[in-house]
Amino acid sequence: MKDELIIVSKIKRAKNRLRVLKSIPADNPFLPSELVKILYGKSSSTYFTITSRALGELNKLKLVKILNDKERVGRLYKITKKGKEIIKILK
Repeated sequence: MKDELIIVSKIKRAKNRLRVLKSIPADNPFLPSELVKILYGKSSSTYFTITSRALGELNKLKLVKILNDKERVGRLYKITKKGKEIIKILK
């Protein structure tokens, strides 16, 4: 439980991480560009950078997983079980 509280604190301190985590499709793999459209309604390099950075941080926290991590372009992400648990705590 203590580890979960540390993660919740890290998520709440960064609005982008929180917004990205809450917007992730529940069970479908997704591209960062798809998430940008969900979050902002349009594509832009600035929004893509913000979203990609947040996904990288969420990946380090093991809240999302990169399904094809050897690819540099077209990386697919999926929320982890731990990510789903943290979302429930945040709600």
